[in-house]
Amino acid sequence: MIGFSLNRGGKLLAVAVALGLAAGLGGCKKQTQNQQAAVVPVRSMQVIKRDTPMLYDYTGFIEARQEMNLVAQVSGQITGKYFNGGDTVQAGQVLYTVDSRTYEAALLNAQANLANARAALANASIDAERYIKLYEQNAVSKQMMDNAVMQRDQARASAGAMEALLRSAQVNMEETRVKAPFNGRIDTTALEVGNYAVAGQTVLGKISDTDPVFVKFSIAEPEYLQLSAANSGGGAALDDLSIILSDGSTYELKGRVAEVNRGMSDNTGTLTVKALFDNPKRRLLPGMFAHLQAQGGIKKDALLIPQRAVTEMMYKRFVYVIGADNKVSMKEITLGPTVGRLYMVNSGLDGSETLVVEGTGHLRQGMQVKAEPMTEADLDTTGKAAQQ
Repeated sequence: MIGFSLNRGGKLLAVAVALGLAAGLGGCKKQTQNQQAAVVPVRSMQVIKRDTPMLYDYTGFIEARQEMNLVAQVSGQITGKYFNGGDTVQAGQVLYTVDSRTYEAALLNAQANLANARAALANASIDAERYIKLYEQNAVSKQMMDNAVMQRDQARASAGAMEALLRSAQVNMEETRVKAPFNGRIDTTALEVGNYAVAGQTVLGKISDTDPVFVKFSIAEPEYLQLSAANSGGGAALDDLSIILSDGSTYELKGRVAEVNRGMSDNTGTLTVKALFDNPKRRLLPGMFAHLQAQGGIKKDALLIPQRAVTEMMYKRFVYVIGADNKVSMKEITLGPTVGRLYMVNSGLDGSETLVVEGTGHLRQGMQVKAEPMTEADLDTTGKAAQQ
């Protein structure tokens, strides 16, 4: 009995030891797998350090240099329209005619009234001259002479009033022919023949001068100071501005700053600026968005990093820096203008760092990574999906 019990106990002990070893080996294997899983594969790049043009990007709107509503100056029915919507018209070109019959009658009446007033003035002048001579000869009293002079003066004033009425009638008559005030392009919503125009109220159409055009944009105070310092002529002397169109192409002509507002906006802390661009082909249209780039000089040894390396959290920007132990640490940075697919770094880096460019979405502070180096040329071909 005793021998049987010892034999059985030994077997049980052996089984227990075997199970313990198996469990220990399994735990070590799982721990090793977890350690391996914690190493995150990423792609990395060294911070770029080189002399770089300072390009500042702004979003603005294209405006016509001159734009105005054609408002009827006389009342009447529109009797003629001499253009098509969207036409380019020349200064002085007749665009509309308004029914002129009433104004023709008023003009003839004013001419007749002026002729009568001038005739009355001529008679009064002769009488006054005669009475002045008679008074000098003591043939008439001074009162009679004064009356004749007064009648002459009244006739002269009446003739002047008739002249003013005639000029007014002539202006009204001229205004029945609505002319283009300057060279420009007229819109397609202009009124048609048959509509009734009310003087000073009815808008007949809108005309815009689009060669050249303005690009209106706003600039923050720090950038205004930087651009001012980079241009010896001051902030309004910028003459190397470019427009990137919505299709990605660059507008072929350069622009220059033409107007700068008198001061910063109280609400936004920005300065309103207008740049002037020649537009001979009428390619730039009022109301279009404009991606404007301004040259702000060259920054020596600028630090550049891929845009895809930047992570935003709580309105702040961070990058993952790979340490000597292949562990990542987050660093807060401040960014300057964009340079192609890169950001210029204003602060937070010294240029010696290696950054995670792809794979940032899977990282946390202190994680270990396995980095595959990439070059600046890879930024043009690597898909953004790799960041996720």
